[in-house]
Amino acid sequence: MTPMLDVVFILLIFFIVTSVFVKTPGLEPNKPTAETDVEWNPTILVAVDSQSKVWIDKSPYDLEEIRPILVALRDETPKANAIIQADRDSDVGTVMGVQQLFQDLGVTTRVGTE
Repeated sequence: MTPMLDVVFILLIFFIVTSVFVKTPGLEPNKPTAETDVEWNPTILVAVDSQSKVWIDKSPYDLEEIRPILVALRDETPKANAIIQADRDSDVGTVMGVQQLFQDLGVTTRVGTE
């Protein structure tokens, strides 16, 4: 019985260590509608609200403050995909700034309406 429990705990540890957790941005923006739907499984979620605040992991940031946070998220998951959820009334410059940061870090990004 004891060896079987050891195997079960080893498998449990393996699945916990290898799982990928998606961090929610903490904001549900007022999103525009899309005419097409594409399957996309992001590991990093970033939201931009109507006041051009960038939300990552339920905390608001200014555009100038998010680079170290995005670097840390990318380092957690080297093959990360990201999606930027932008509010319909958000500043386009802020959304493009976030996308540029992701591009500089080598993270595949989409601006989504999901």
